[in-house]
Parts: sequence; structure tokens; C-alpha cells
Amino acid sequence: MRKWLTAILVGAAALILNCGHGQILESITLLPSGFVFEGQYAAGQFKAIGNYAYPTETKDITDQVLWQLDVAYFGTVTQTGLVTYTRPDGCGSGYVTATAYTNPQNPSAGTSVIGSASVSGVNNGNTTKCAP
Repeated sequence: MRKWLTAILVGAAALILNCGHGQILESITLLPSGFVFEGQYAAGQFKAIGNYAYPTETKDITDQVLWQLDVAYFGTVTQTGLVTYTRPDGCGSGYVTATAYTNPQNPSAGTSVIGSASVSGVNNGNTTKCAP
């Protein structure tokens, strides 16, 4: 009887601790939080940190997110978070984003979590060098 009771208690504890569910991604933090590019072909590496609940944990998810730049004619971004600035004038600004989907095989069927960081050229905001 004692063995059965111990087995039942161990099994119940495992169910309570695991709950049969994966962790829940609550937010994504990009590091660094912003980057200023100082010349054509300058590059900056971003890292995506996933902030999870149940249990609370942070972990590097850089290679598990979809990376995008929201700035036309600004540069390129790889699927590892490397942004390369391609403008020769030092102008332009916007955001790099990292998106994780709850259902990666069918993104429209799930939800998404997005993190972003600012990017800009070194001359951005200089009205004599950058057209408004």
C-alpha cells in the first residue's frame, strides 16, 4: 500500500509541476535596444530575448524568430538578427522587429509576439544632409 501511495504522490507532483503545457512567451526584448549606423555597410548584431511565463524564464530565441526591417532602402537583416546598413548618406530611421508565432506552421491560426528596436543612420535628423 505504501508503494502505491508514494507512486500516486510522485505522479501528482509531476503533473502539478509540468501541467502538460509548454511555456508561454509573453514578450520579446531586443538587445541592444537601438543602433546608430555610422557608415555604409556598417553592421549591428541584434539578439532576441524571450520572456516566458509558467515558469518565469528568459532565454535567447534569436534563431527562432522572424526578423524584419520596417525601413525602405535602409539595409538588410538576416535571420540571425544581423542588420547591415546600405545607404551611403547616413540617413533614415525606423525599427528592426523580431516576431515569434504561437503556431509557426500556420501563423494566421495563432497569435504573434513582437519585439522591436530602433535603427538609424548617423546623419538622420540632420536637415542639411537628409531631405525631410
